[in-house]
Amino acid sequence: MVLLLTLTPPSSSFSYLCLRHRNPPSYAARYGFARCSSSVQEIQKPPVEGLSSDLRASEPLPPIRAPKRVVLVRHGQSTWNAEGRIQGSSNFSVLTKKGESQADTSRQMLIDDKFDACFASPLERSKRTAEIIWGGRDESIIPEYELREIDLYSFQGLLKNEGKERYGSAYRQWQVDAANFVIDGHYPVRELWERARNCWTKILAHDSRSVLVVAHNAVNQALVATAIGLGAEYFRCLLQSNCGVSVLDFIPRPDGGSPDICLNRLNQTPGSPVAGGKSGGRDTSKRIVLVCNGSTQGNMENGFPFAGDHPMNMLGVIQSQKSAELLLDLKVSSIISSPKKACFDTAMTISKRLIQL
Repeated sequence: MVLLLTLTPPSSSFSYLCLRHRNPPSYAARYGFARCSSSVQEIQKPPVEGLSSDLRASEPLPPIRAPKRVVLVRHGQSTWNAEGRIQGSSNFSVLTKKGESQADTSRQMLIDDKFDACFASPLERSKRTAEIIWGGRDESIIPEYELREIDLYSFQGLLKNEGKERYGSAYRQWQVDAANFVIDGHYPVRELWERARNCWTKILAHDSRSVLVVAHNAVNQALVATAIGLGAEYFRCLLQSNCGVSVLDFIPRPDGGSPDICLNRLNQTPGSPVAGGKSGGRDTSKRIVLVCNGSTQGNMENGFPFAGDHPMNMLGVIQSQKSAELLLDLKVSSIISSPKKACFDTAMTISKRLIQL
């Protein structure tokens, strides 16, 4: 397990990661001592052979004038999810009763969020989820075709065991090397990453401060990954559960460059943030848990973190110790931290507390 700790609002919630779009400095702590890394590239996977450079490089996002929050939600359980059928960008499945209930739970989770706009995939399962969450707001939902799920061509509509039987080696490549997977002359994951970048251009250009985006597992993964500068080889590393919520804060730079980005929440669901061994419904052998720093002497502006570097206060120390207790049974192997004072102090407090416990 890897535990990531970064600059966030005063809270003990899990799932925060703040960074600039290119080469943020980082620190790593491992049970009582810290290591310094000159660049995030040192802890990333090596590039996958065969990927074009634009899928490996961290391309800058367009500048913004004011802070913007984007909340990503995957649709609720669909009929084809329940059947174990490959959906892709097909539009034949609809929400189950469980899926509609999940969407209503997400609506309640987000009830205090003041959204200015809602973008949604036009596919029925996401469209219906967006309608439930959006409720009776006056603004219309904005359909965005590029938010559709990954195009899987001949795989679409097959049960997963049928895909394995009919396509053999191609299906195995889809499972173990998705970034280089080819079907019907297409590279689905590479195409998805390109679409995600196009979506960010549209979303960030929209005149709004808080945006809801309702889409799908794969495309939401690609949106998170392209925002924080990860290439297509990270497909399936950021799985999204049905109605899982991920939140990104975009903070304008004084120099007018690509915004600073805070991954505020990642695949948040109503259950415990660290319970179970599944991610997006799949068994996991390795897990990354994102933890925000403890409460600081600093403050917040309109719900967005200041860019300052503030130390933790006593409440933050207590929050960090409680976080360590939640993580006790997870066998944390290493800790990676932002260089910000509160983040590094949080990492060291958790590390020391784990040793004591």
